[in-house]
Amino acid sequence: MCTVITGFDPSAPVPLVLAAVRDELLLRPWEPPARHWPDHPGLVGGRDTEAGGTWLAVGTGAGARVCAVLNAAPRGGSEDEPPVRTVPPEARLSRGRLPLLGADGGADAAAGEDLARYEPFHLVVADPSGGAVLTWDGRELRREPLPAGVSVVTNSGLDARAPRAVRHAPAFGASRPAPGAGDLEAAREPEEVWGAWPRLLDAGVRGPARTGGYGAGKDDPASLAARVELGPDRVWATSSMALAAVAREGARMAFSAEPGTPEAWRMVDEVR
Repeated sequence: MCTVITGFDPSAPVPLVLAAVRDELLLRPWEPPARHWPDHPGLVGGRDTEAGGTWLAVGTGAGARVCAVLNAAPRGGSEDEPPVRTVPPEARLSRGRLPLLGADGGADAAAGEDLARYEPFHLVVADPSGGAVLTWDGRELRREPLPAGVSVVTNSGLDARAPRAVRHAPAFGASRPAPGAGDLEAAREPEEVWGAWPRLLDAGVRGPARTGGYGAGKDDPASLAARVELGPDRVWATSSMALAAVAREGARMAFSAEPGTPEAWRMVDEVR
């Protein structure tokens, strides 16, 4: 139950800006963004220490690319349902492998995997020249080009009718940041690159969360925050947020491990 917001303008000095909200079991261990993968030395991202992959990978240097994975409902399922397993454990591969493949090799590298070994997903793969959303529903792979402008990708994919897209696309679109290529190298604070987007992310996770009817409290299907109470000590909720900006000369990244807290944002110095 994640959210990815993209702002793509091929004519801009920084053609691609991206915001990502991660939802996961709160007890699942992870490490903050760094160069965690010796076999992918040019990539930075947070590391899922249970499976070794990531939910968002950002390339460094010229030719940088960004790739993010979101859980998707199986064909016929609903995005309001808790995550379900459809692949036998002995055959299953972690979806956290896919952002590493996509950020290094592009959409074709990820699509070339044995997809039958993965649970359903949406994969956002983009660079300054364009991008795509790959959707695997457990039976077939679909590819949609990433349109110019601001788009919101949710667990139903690139769906402008999704409640999160309806609520948040106008605000993020109206404040799409427009940094210069030189700003990426010089920036010391997230606002110098992403303008109002850090504030909009923090505001979007406050208040009632998406619960899908699981647990107590009001369910707000348009919230950027998730909180699904699956049982004692098993809570699926929003755990971190990230920002990426990619120009032809390089990229920058910012990260918050405390969604809703403006002071928690920091620049990720490994990406510059």
